[in-house]
Amino acid sequence: MKDRKCPKCGSSDLKAPRHIRARGVTSAKTADLNIITCRKCMYTEFYELTEGEVAPIDKKAGMIFLFAAVLPTLIGIGVSVWLIWG
Repeated sequence: MKDRKCPKCGSSDLKAPRHIRARGVTSAKTADLNIITCRKCMYTEFYELTEGEVAPIDKKAGMIFLFAAVLPTLIGIGVSVWLIWG
């Protein structure tokens, strides 16, 4: 499907690639994958991303962690200190 044509039905009506990060049941390693699905027959293929394609995703994941985990923790500590000693 990387040539923008479904190998099952021949349609070129494909959904935009979607990114997922998958992990095996017994493995701590993760795999970054793109999912491409045909809209006509719903045939789906998975493609592993290259190192160059993964780099911007990892950079975004770091920023998400900062805003989703670190920042609320610091705000929670700051508010607690303010309420106790404020």
